Amino acid sequence: MDEHTRDESVPPPSGDPRGWDAEAGAWEHATLRRALIHGIRLFNDGAYHESHDCFEAEWYQYGAGSTESSFLHGMTQVAAGTYKHVSFDDDDGMRSLFETALQYLAAVPDEFYGVDVSSIRSRLQQALDDPTSVEGWHLGLDGEVVTADEADYEYAAELE
Repeated sequence: MDEHTRDESVPPPSGDPRGWDAEAGAWEHATLRRALIHGIRLFNDGAYHESHDCFEAEWYQYGAGSTESSFLHGMTQVAAGTYKHVSFDDDDGMRSLFETALQYLAAVPDEFYGVDVSSIRSRLQQALDDPTSVEGWHLGLDGEVVTADEADYEYAAELE
């Protein structure tokens, strides 16, 4: 594991999601989990650009071919596609990004680091036919809808 993946301040999950090492009491890739916490909260707050930045910055840390890389690349596309629809009414751009996201998320487990990837893939498929289905879309983390606070925006701002 690379040094960048360690962050002892990332709290344990509720439940036992893939990525959590219960024996060690730590996340296998804690910085990935941290990026998800901030990125999902920002996504749910409608801050799609900032959410995208959270996923993208962490994605760049992983080599091509890893599950973590595919997952983060897919999540980056999810945020970017939603941003295209909501902010610019660019449904062709959204569809292109969502089709790519589906390719990246295809081999990712249905549940990964507390994220229900299966439900994301379903929503992406739905949005290809009905782009309005992304309006008001909230992502879950550990089975809950989480919302952003100032710390999430500060995290995203530090990525710039």
